[in-house]
Amino acid sequence: MDFSLDENENFLLTTGVAGLDVQLGGGIPPGTTLLVLAESGAGAEIFTKQFLYGGLENGEDGYYFSSDHSIPEIREDMKQFGWDVEKYEETGKAHFIDAYNSRFFNVLPSELRNKISAKDFLKQGTDPFNQLKSSVIQNHGTRYRMVIDSISYFLRAYDMNSVIEVIELMSSIGKLSGGLHLIFVVNGLHDEITINTMKHLADGVIELYVKDRASQIERGLVIRKMRGLIVPNKSISFDVTPKGIELETTTRVL
Repeated sequence: MDFSLDENENFLLTTGVAGLDVQLGGGIPPGTTLLVLAESGAGAEIFTKQFLYGGLENGEDGYYFSSDHSIPEIREDMKQFGWDVEKYEETGKAHFIDAYNSRFFNVLPSELRNKISAKDFLKQGTDPFNQLKSSVIQNHGTRYRMVIDSISYFLRAYDMNSVIEVIELMSSIGKLSGGLHLIFVVNGLHDEITINTMKHLADGVIELYVKDRASQIERGLVIRKMRGLIVPNKSISFDVTPKGIELETTTRVL
């Protein structure tokens, strides 16, 4: 397989969140493996989809690998923010890989199995980890991004060393091809060694958090590192709007 990166492609690529691109000085480098670490309710479920759609709008191919949510649910969530992903599916630019139904197919009642399309039925019984690995090693070209939502399932269900090998493979392919990979990890589900290992493997680390302040919920993010870039040494507040995640223009002391 040819995963070669054009040597002239040294530009930065959008994260899909305009304010975050500004904080990063224009975006993230091609070939980045980005770890998004977030607790439930912090906004990662929006960030991952906005990241994918930002790439599609930028002319890249997009791949969304889901082990935690059904594909129709993901499409519906994106539609609520005005992200018309179906038009990119029709042109072959957007691809969804369903590792969610395969997790539960064998225990589904027969009446629910019958609702699965013939195309998806043929994929059932496939081991989710093999789906992940085959998705990673597929030649996607040089202008693409892939979201893994989430790696937490694999860290809980499979041998950690096997998961690490896939992430290292993913990172190597990204650096050779220039493709972007986003790995989502749910904060609070894993021990400190696992989290630190994931941070070490990634080229960039962004942590999303949520806090209760009086009668309001406040969300924010911290950019822990980003390969080749000087990152802000501050917490950055953001809001969830009908257009997705938007960073505040002024920085609060958190």
